[in-house]
Amino acid sequence: MVVIAIIIILAAIAIPNYLTMTARAKKSRIASDMATLATVLETYKTDWGQYPIVAATTPEGVSVHTSKVYMALVGPDFTSPETASGVGNDLNVVANTNAIGEKGPINYIKAGTMTSIIDPFRGTGVTHADGLVYYSSSTTGTTWILKAYTGDDGKGNLWLSRTDATSTVSASPIEP
Repeated sequence: MVVIAIIIILAAIAIPNYLTMTARAKKSRIASDMATLATVLETYKTDWGQYPIVAATTPEGVSVHTSKVYMALVGPDFTSPETASGVGNDLNVVANTNAIGEKGPINYIKAGTMTSIIDPFRGTGVTHADGLVYYSSSTTGTTWILKAYTGDDGKGNLWLSRTDATSTVSASPIEP
């Protein structure tokens, strides 16, 4: 009976710690993915003079192969007729040359890497449970924002976001 009581006490201590550790690991994954995307976006801007343009009113999932940001960073998918022309991507296409004279399309990030950038908090049965990390930019392509819905962290924060103006991911209670 004493052994069972000790096991119950240890489980009561371990389970909450495990759940907290899991949430921290998921947030770390989002932060890491956002850091990777930030580097790729800065490289894209160096080559083309602006970030991929996606309206802030209709942010797109970075892992969706038909999204503008996906095509801009991965390059058009020449195996698919509907995306071979670089739909929604007016810079990184065959007809254009970047700032250092390279012909498009340039592959800034591998398709598999881009597809794997998802929100690990997905499937929680709450709003934005589609599991996407979203991207949007200013209409001129001078600024960008990445955001992911994480659910309440116990401090009222529901979103993680990163912009070109910050070097770290920040948490906020409202959608950035």
